[in-house]
Amino acid sequence: MYLGWNDYELIYLIKEGNYKALNLMYHKYSAFIRLKARECGFKGFYLDDCVQEGLILLNKALKLYDSSYNKSFWSYFNLILQRRLWRFYKEIKPNYHDVLAVEIKDDNVFKERVIEYSSVFKDEHLKMVYKEIYYYNTKVEDLANKLGVKPYTIYRDLKKIKEILRLEFDL
Repeated sequence: MYLGWNDYELIYLIKEGNYKALNLMYHKYSAFIRLKARECGFKGFYLDDCVQEGLILLNKALKLYDSSYNKSFWSYFNLILQRRLWRFYKEIKPNYHDVLAVEIKDDNVFKERVIEYSSVFKDEHLKMVYKEIYYYNTKVEDLANKLGVKPYTIYRDLKKIKEILRLEFDL
């Protein structure tokens, strides 16, 4: 479909107002956007949201790209796409990793059971460490300073958390 056209030629045509070239760029980069979104761990409707965000970002990148900096459009777009996807990931992370979906086969019907990770922990300290590390992306050293303990104590708590989750969910 876009064989014989490189990015620079397509960008030139797009800046001249050629909508066929713009459509070619959308088709060319949509698979790349989907691949990058999957690499970040997005699934389902979050994946579709990321693809939409990526196409909007592609449109913006096509307008702002300047070839005088001696960088390829692909590397330029790859960099800004990764930054946007990670920012999007951090925005939705507290909601995205809150549950574990388990499919149960019951009379040839698949049902989804939702289990909250935070309900597994009996110890409030472990629950707090889990939320700080996995929801809020707090660094181990920062959390240790906040709690007034040594970092190895947090690492020990993380090992306990992983063991509890492994036993509880057979991971």
